[in-house]
Amino acid sequence: MTFDAAFFDEPIDRRGTDCEKWDAIATPEERDLLPMWVADMDFRCAPAVTDALLKRAAHPVYGYTRQSEAAVEAMLGFLHRRHGLSLTPDQQLMLPCVVTGLKAAVRALTGPGDAVLVQPPVYGPFFASVLGNGRKVMENRLLPGADGRYAMDWEGLEAALAGPVKLALVCNPHNPVSRVWTREEMARLYALCVKHGVTLAADEIHADFVYDRDTFASALLLDEREEAPILVFASASKTFNLAGLQQAVLLTRNPTLREAIGAQLRHAGAVSGNIFAMTATEAAYRHGDAWLDGLLAYLDTGRKRLTEAIARALPSAVITPIEATYLAWADLRAYGLSTAELMRRTREEGVVFSSGLSFDRAMGEGFLRINFACPHRQTLEAVARLEKALAGHTR
Repeated sequence: MTFDAAFFDEPIDRRGTDCEKWDAIATPEERDLLPMWVADMDFRCAPAVTDALLKRAAHPVYGYTRQSEAAVEAMLGFLHRRHGLSLTPDQQLMLPCVVTGLKAAVRALTGPGDAVLVQPPVYGPFFASVLGNGRKVMENRLLPGADGRYAMDWEGLEAALAGPVKLALVCNPHNPVSRVWTREEMARLYALCVKHGVTLAADEIHADFVYDRDTFASALLLDEREEAPILVFASASKTFNLAGLQQAVLLTRNPTLREAIGAQLRHAGAVSGNIFAMTATEAAYRHGDAWLDGLLAYLDTGRKRLTEAIARALPSAVITPIEATYLAWADLRAYGLSTAELMRRTREEGVVFSSGLSFDRAMGEGFLRINFACPHRQTLEAVARLEKALAGHTR
């Protein structure tokens, strides 16, 4: 099968499948509502995954299952093939999802009174994982450049890490600002963490959506010693659109960190594997490369079309350069509307985006996140509806 533009252009009607993206927000009167919010994709998944799931489903017993050695082997092979990581089966822990792992890491590696570094704007569950466990958030806000491209505030980082911080969370590639933190930037961050006795935890769930693959280096490549205080979270769920199957992984060479987090997972009962998640993960990692390469080519075109369409329709908008992910961070402050008003007006025009306040409660006003992992025609229609929502509103 050829995974060309025609494959990904095919519209897939997800309505009525209880998917969060489409069914959780639309009323019966809003059948034409375009959801451009939740970070999953509207594309048909890799046929190898569907075939493997159907084969497993044909077996009539779905009892308790253990971690699949074949799935772990396939995952490690994929990580070596695509990212140059050389890991062994004992250096991973399977998880229901990345957020479960983040919460377990916060509980395992910090105590009451400790703080966790978070750099907004960033994926909202970073905050929830810290605050929900009774820990303090130490914010170090990212700095936008004139073109909207964000950078880390190094002076602020030094000051923040010198405080009561025990764990630093970093999103690479970054959600929502689409930055790929370079190897040099990550090495500088890691050096500061080591200097101050802080464990570095990198959410790399978007690592397979980097448009110039040479710009990304996993945090695990920064220091390959067993004692390195580095955690990486990854998942086939984002790469291969399997979020509903609930599967992710924690990667670390450090046995002390792995055992501490594993103990928290066992305490929470997050130890049993999901039969279909294991099956899908193995098939995706073993047989999904051609589908993924086709997807990346399609998304590469999609990010360019989105950027060009917004530049034409909304010249006062600023779209952060999209170096990775299928998510665009849109600065619409020039249109003088609050986020609540933006969300209301766009919904009235039949399109829903993610609120900027979900990623930065202090500075997210006037921002939206746009998910363009859908057929190009849907993306362009969403931009047209956004243009209507903002008609006549400039400062």
